[in-house]
Amino acid sequence: MSVIRIALRMAAAAALAVTLQSAASAAVYPPQRQLPATVISDFKAAPSSLLQQYPTGGPQLISRVRDLGASDPTTLPGLIALLKDPATTKDQMRGIVAGLAQVARMAAQSDQAYANEIQAAIAGTGNADVIAAYQAATGDVAIAATGGGAGGGGTGAGGPTGTSGFATGGNGGGGTTFGRNTTANNAPNGGNGGVGSTTNSVSPR
Repeated sequence: MSVIRIALRMAAAAALAVTLQSAASAAVYPPQRQLPATVISDFKAAPSSLLQQYPTGGPQLISRVRDLGASDPTTLPGLIALLKDPATTKDQMRGIVAGLAQVARMAAQSDQAYANEIQAAIAGTGNADVIAAYQAATGDVAIAATGGGAGGGGTGAGGPTGTSGFATGGNGGGGTTFGRNTTANNAPNGGNGGVGSTTNSVSPR
């Protein structure tokens, strides 16, 4: 009986592993929008080829990174590896981060675990510039705490510099949705006092 129980436990564990693996590998894009399997396999075989294809970064690199990450989550390690590659220029880094930020925002609507995985991977680079660029692209300040150690404290000042890198990168709708507009809600509070003061000066007339 003990052997049967062990076998059942092993079978259950294997089934759970398959379930987790399939959940983790679920694509953000629908099948008709995914990149061809050959494009994905070519990238996974040689991630650095992306740097050669898009030496100046820019919107095309952002789109390709977004399409790779949204077509197949298993491309994420290769994309993160490029962020750690000394050969990656700042423009390329910004393009890769911007593309991943778009994937994360899409994934947040359908696969929060994948969105969290992207953020954790960005924080795991330990690169303050990468973390700041991701913050600027997503408007997310929480990653500074997750980003660990030295990256967290200095990224606040780096955020605004990263936004200039994404001005040309937001060629899709995602680029315009990265900003947070909640700060504008504070304006009416200050406006009420100003109106009150003007009406008081007019009332004596």
